[in-house]
Amino acid sequence: MKFYLIVARGKQKGFPIPITVDLFMIGSSEMCQLRARQPGIGEEHCALVTRERKVFIRDMNSGEPTTLNGTLVPPGEECPVHAGDRLEVGPLEFMIQFREKPLSQKDLEEWAARCLDVTLEQELFDEDADDFHQQTTAASAAASIIDKLQAQRGLVMGRLRIGRDQGVTTVRFNDAKLVDESEVALIKKELCHYLGKANLRVLLDFKNVRRMSTSGVQMIGDFYTWLKPWGSTMALCRVREDLKAILRTLDLAKIPLFKDKREAIDARW
Repeated sequence: MKFYLIVARGKQKGFPIPITVDLFMIGSSEMCQLRARQPGIGEEHCALVTRERKVFIRDMNSGEPTTLNGTLVPPGEECPVHAGDRLEVGPLEFMIQFREKPLSQKDLEEWAARCLDVTLEQELFDEDADDFHQQTTAASAAASIIDKLQAQRGLVMGRLRIGRDQGVTTVRFNDAKLVDESEVALIKKELCHYLGKANLRVLLDFKNVRRMSTSGVQMIGDFYTWLKPWGSTMALCRVREDLKAILRTLDLAKIPLFKDKREAIDARW
């Protein structure tokens, strides 16, 4: 499996680092594939590990912290990473991007659309499309994409994209399938971790979801119940017709369901 670290800070911002090995070490030691001798970087600081087409970040207990999306990776432990995650190693910062084909100028627009989870016709690109097309190198264009990602509403946090819109906390699932029990459990953990606050209006956006198992539906119901003691409310939007039937079979019809995101944000629930 091939993926990329996109430099997200400094003079090399936007530069893609391809990773094709199952164990990619970052640190100041000669044995590391990515070496940097700067304060805050341990000799064998951390490693990106690929197993069964999944990517993990492992802190090597060097005494220097490794952070993922602003959260400390426990020393000596390992956790999964996903496309769009932000990795900080000392003063270095990267965005993780899964990509099976080599990054080239020819396929950069497709990569950019995947990275931002929008189509080129949407207003994020329409606003200054000329600037985008004026980029002359893959690295400079990628740097522009990262700037747009930082500026747009909502942050990618693991399997979720979380934003705020008119007092509503919007949560879009990045996964197309809420099927595997272990993956569903990780998503539920992230929901509870990021949304454990009082009096939220939480809108779950199913735009990307194409399949959902019974365990996935049960996870939605459990999260709805979990939110209540916090004084928070929850609604769903952009659920496919075939998935609505599954929701009804597990008695989740009580959760407000809206056709589109704007309708949900403007409604009272």
